[in-house]
Amino acid sequence: MAMTADDKKWEAENDARTVAEAAVITADPERLAAAKKVGKPMAKDKEEEAAALKDLVDGVYDHKDSKEKGKGEGDDGK
Repeated sequence: MAMTADDKKWEAENDARTVAEAAVITADPERLAAAKKVGKPMAKDKEEEAAALKDLVDGVYDHKDSKEKGKGEGDDGK
């Protein structure tokens, strides 16, 4: 769906606020250090989530017999 002119304006305004806030944070050594400190475990969580999604896409969670006719997930054959 294409963005309307109002959506594009709102997005640009939001981006401007985000960039301005980032400039304030990076100029404040204490805030930047605190953000880095909490950012490290946040990044680890995202890496673990991404790895789980990759496993899902790669079929790690597929049941071995789910490709056989009538053996889909949740199908107990009854």
